[in-house]
Amino acid sequence: MSIRISGGVARGLRLPPVKEQGTRPTSGRVRSAIFSILGDAVEGVRVLDLFAGSGAYGIEALSRGAAWADFVESHSRQCSALRSSLQHLQYAEHTAVYCAKAERAMALLEGSYGIIFLDPPYGYTSLNEFMDRMTASHLVDQHTLVVLEHSRHDQPLAVHGAFPLAKQRRYGETVISIYAYGRAAW
Repeated sequence: MSIRISGGVARGLRLPPVKEQGTRPTSGRVRSAIFSILGDAVEGVRVLDLFAGSGAYGIEALSRGAAWADFVESHSRQCSALRSSLQHLQYAEHTAVYCAKAERAMALLEGSYGIIFLDPPYGYTSLNEFMDRMTASHLVDQHTLVVLEHSRHDQPLAVHGAFPLAKQRRYGETVISIYAYGRAAW
């Protein structure tokens, strides 16, 4: 299944299908809803796409005006496909792809991000531990928004460090939880 960019300058362009077993591409409907919620918060910021897969979140952010995107994906074939997509879309100069597990990549990345997209596998058993480590790391500051995609069966905490749950939306099996520094409502 190919993935279509839903907004911005790359709107309508398709990304190659994700071929790794166990991957679950985010539907265009869910991505569109997320970027509708984020609105102008994407423009000019540095974004991080963790558990990137096809890189749809980061590429969508670039299409909508993000200044830079780092992608973290653990499957080497998917990293190669992602690099090819970024080259084809002419985003390679505004991106970096890290072929590493998300937990390890946190130590490799420098600086903080305006938006962090997390799309771990559904049923990811270390979800709350990972969120706590990430929100306590150098990757976030008081301006960071953390966008977590998870199954309705996964139960992320209402607060991770200084990041309370600000918004939550459900789309069938998929739930989007957005955490914002010090703000329970955003």
